[in-house]
Amino acid sequence: MIWNKIIFGGLGRRGFEAVVASLVLAAASALVAGSLMVVQGARYALTQAERNDRPEIVQIRSRFNRALFETPRSGNLPPLTLPVYEPLIEPEQLSSAAGDGTIVARQSLFRNVVSSDRFLNVYIFGIDPIAEGQVSSFLLTRGRFLRSDDGAVAVLDEASARALGVDLGKTFPVRKADGEDLELTVVGIIGKLELRDAPPRTVEAPALTQNSSFVSSGVFVTLHTSEAIFGRTTLTDALVVARTPTDVPPLADSLREAFRLEPGVFVTERYSQFSRKVHDFVLTLSLFTLIGTATALLAGLFAANLLHDVYADRRRHYATLIALGMSPARVALAGLSLGLAVAFAGTITAVLMAIFFRPTEFALPSLMANLGAIEPRFDLSVAAAMAAIALAAVALGITPTWRRLLRHPMATALSENGR
Repeated sequence: MIWNKIIFGGLGRRGFEAVVASLVLAAASALVAGSLMVVQGARYALTQAERNDRPEIVQIRSRFNRALFETPRSGNLPPLTLPVYEPLIEPEQLSSAAGDGTIVARQSLFRNVVSSDRFLNVYIFGIDPIAEGQVSSFLLTRGRFLRSDDGAVAVLDEASARALGVDLGKTFPVRKADGEDLELTVVGIIGKLELRDAPPRTVEAPALTQNSSFVSSGVFVTLHTSEAIFGRTTLTDALVVARTPTDVPPLADSLREAFRLEPGVFVTERYSQFSRKVHDFVLTLSLFTLIGTATALLAGLFAANLLHDVYADRRRHYATLIALGMSPARVALAGLSLGLAVAFAGTITAVLMAIFFRPTEFALPSLMANLGAIEPRFDLSVAAAMAAIALAAVALGITPTWRRLLRHPMATALSENGR
């Protein structure tokens, strides 16, 4: 009880100014919180766009193998295993041109089996399990995924498993380049597959996504196994992941220079297109960030000025407490408690208003960025900004009064008109 009287006692007419300071801080902080929530929502949308588009990835592939269009659909013919793209990419040449980029090497193959009354096409991908996991998504429903040291084992999706008539632990043959069959043991079943930069779906084959124009199913083996099937180490396609998106242009130039004598090799990067798409969005986001920062600064200064008036009227109160023997530290704590009570009452009110009255979505103006309406987000950074505004207002408001109490004689501090 006595501590409450020390903190709030003797406010008098300045008590109304303290309430006004809290309300002004609440209104200004609500505006700042709303602006920052829009900014955070826009940043999240930009991050999601970058995560989906992956502008740091450069694709390198050979020309499409036209033999796939001529695969037979009937007749008593031996099984075929063909490359989806012509094998023109040498791993050593690719590694030299990629520099410090991460290489996701692939051998994309196509298995064709025909009989007198039916045919079955299945895509086979030789991959590096660790590197491929950084760019593609594999959701296993049963079993396990590939390991780098695996032998003649395979992981396949549910549609391909049904088409082949196999299940976990079963085997199925794949015709190798030397005419012999290699028996692959199924060690995992994939329920959902998102293969980054998958080949176009040009022939009929099992698919997890029926309406997709790209391959959405297949059999996955290690690169060692696909090399045994294909009979060569040359790659059909690959992805190179740059350390940062800004490293993509020189990386793409290096790859084009390395394969300039091979007209059948194509290098594709999406960084330039992504940069153009989000350029105006980033500019608008910067403008909103600037407006939010300026609003936060003005709100803090205005609240600090009101708190300064409150503290200036209580100089005699604090000087009297010091004269009566209370330690300056305890008096400072009392003054700080008053400022924190006023500031955080307004800040908490502002945060609640911003959260409960925020719009469900906000259309950030942009010309080319098709990112849709953004959702304002309240996170730790917004909460930290609100707390920083409150603390800054208290610090700026109490500093002149406390400096006066410590540096001037007690009689001056007790004086109404002392400077």
